[in-house]
Amino acid sequence: MRITLVKTISIESSPAYAKLRLSKFKGIKRQNFILHLKECEFRFNNRDKKGAELYKILLKMIRENPLSVN
Repeated sequence: MRITLVKTISIESSPAYAKLRLSKFKGIKRQNFILHLKECEFRFNNRDKKGAELYKILLKMIRENPLSVN
């Protein structure tokens, strides 16, 4: 029963985290909103990791899915 409570709190805190983080901007362009939201998702899912670990995760993600410039 406690596991369910933890999952519920985690699910409910994700939108709150994004709202708090995005509210720090004085507005964002509509076309950039999804990018900001994905960054919030990444930061929320990796909030317990520190600098070097985050760098390794990002490096792996970029190697697997290179950025394309249009």
